[in-house]
Amino acid sequence: MNLHAHLKWRSVGYKLFILFFVSMSMSIMIMGYLSYHKANDIISSKVSQVALQTVQQANRRLELLLNEYANRSLIVFGNREIQKGILGEYQESYDRSHNNQQIANFLSNLVNVKNDTLNIYILGEGSASFRLSSNGFAELPMVSKDDQAQEWYKQIIAADGQVVWYGIRPTFIKQKNNEDDKPVFVLGRALKNFDHINQNIGVLIMEFNPEPIQNFMSEVDFQAQGTTFIVDQNNTVVADSNDSRLMQPSGLNLPSIRSGFLTNVVDGKEMMVVFDQSKITDWKFVGMAPIQNLVSDSREIGYYTVYLVIGFSIVAIALALMFAKQMHKPVRMLFWSMRRAREGDFDVQITDVRSDEFGMLFHSFNTMVTRIKNLIDEVYIQKLLKKETQLKMMASQINAHFLYNTLDSIHWISRIYKVDEISTMIFGLSKYLRISLSEGNDFVTVKESAELLESYLSIQKVRYQDKFMVNMNMDPKILHYRVLKFVFQPLVENAIYHGLENKRGSGRLDISWRMEGQILYFEVEDDGIGIESEKLAELTEVLESDEVVGEHNFALRNINTQIKLAYGKEYGLFIDSTLGVGTKVTLVIPLR
Repeated sequence: MNLHAHLKWRSVGYKLFILFFVSMSMSIMIMGYLSYHKANDIISSKVSQVALQTVQQANRRLELLLNEYANRSLIVFGNREIQKGILGEYQESYDRSHNNQQIANFLSNLVNVKNDTLNIYILGEGSASFRLSSNGFAELPMVSKDDQAQEWYKQIIAADGQVVWYGIRPTFIKQKNNEDDKPVFVLGRALKNFDHINQNIGVLIMEFNPEPIQNFMSEVDFQAQGTTFIVDQNNTVVADSNDSRLMQPSGLNLPSIRSGFLTNVVDGKEMMVVFDQSKITDWKFVGMAPIQNLVSDSREIGYYTVYLVIGFSIVAIALALMFAKQMHKPVRMLFWSMRRAREGDFDVQITDVRSDEFGMLFHSFNTMVTRIKNLIDEVYIQKLLKKETQLKMMASQINAHFLYNTLDSIHWISRIYKVDEISTMIFGLSKYLRISLSEGNDFVTVKESAELLESYLSIQKVRYQDKFMVNMNMDPKILHYRVLKFVFQPLVENAIYHGLENKRGSGRLDISWRMEGQILYFEVEDDGIGIESEKLAELTEVLESDEVVGEHNFALRNINTQIKLAYGKEYGLFIDSTLGVGTKVTLVIPLR
């Protein structure tokens, strides 16, 4: 009984049930999750749109107020008495007193129109300056050099008569008897000489009560514990509702667009940020509130989604049981067949013939097992061949020292008996063997390959005497790159045996090593007897085909195959030949 229960809980049908149940449940939960978040995103988008419209409306009201401030400054800008007072154009002292009285009346009337102007400073560069504040009207000396050197003064002069907005900040001009240093809303404007419009005669500083602007910001209600403020082009806060962030960086990375909304993490909370840029000041009116508070209504959707997920999960259990029962038999058959294959029985085949998807699965399994068996056989044979090659290489390395010593002895005996041809051939052969073995490495540097080729040519020159001349050119920049060892010498050997040996008279053998980009072009060109067109076509077919074509050309085919296996199918050998003129073989491989 215990064994039966054990097999039941480990059966394929039970696993399929778990699989289908989990997959369907996960699908339902993912769909519920995505649906909830989609609804949440829609709600967030709608809330953001409403919040943006609220901010835009507040910003339009602010623009109306700022436009009114600008108009008041323009009235001061165009007052003749102020011009006259700054320039000191008086005939007598009575004229000066009368003009000052007119200026005082003008400024007082301007302030009394709306009781929000706190201070007006007219800083003249001529003979006098003027001030109207809570302390009354006063004529002051001309602006000092220290004030003219201030950055705010330079900014107003550089604006050339246009309004410069500074926002809510401490006053630029301190009054000795005024201890109240509350922030004020400040604007500035350069004053021009009416008779010489390009001449600056001073600056106007107007300070307003910031409460109307702060009231605009306070009235923006997100119903989510939000906050509002205004930032300038440098992302510095120039106004807020409670003076807590004035003249500080906002900490937001607002885009360059004029209006929009985004999400940002502020003090560890995900916040919705809406902004609208003023057409007058280029400031941005910013509203910010926690997203969690804005979309609190979406929690009801979340609860409803959870109930749906639970209900659909119950349905998924029933469907998974039914489906698992229908699929139990074929899946169990496939499971036991795979188990036999896992244990190493690759002769296993599923003989059950079906016309549905399981039939296709059984056929694919049978094909897969057969291919695995063939691949294992191939890998096993390759390991045997590799082991045999390693044993041969070890044997050659064991005998290499004895062979070098023997060849060295023959070389020195030839030198003693002054048989230079034998000495040269033995020395070249010894060097050739020493580089060829190279401790069993398949790859050597280009420099070693060139030395291997020179050793081979030194032997052939003794044999053929003056039968041909050799010209070898090499780019010195490629000497340190590593390449296959035995792909260069056979090409030179073919050029000598098949091209130059049967030529009447002496010949020429040109060998070139050149680099283009990271590609090595090794070219062997001779002026021998050349290759017939039919033979050349057969060679080209052999090099382009992956199959064995004919029983000849084994050396070239072997070299070409080594290159493609080591570097890729786009590399290999390329032959160009003209009968009676000569042959050119190009080897192309990447440099690594």
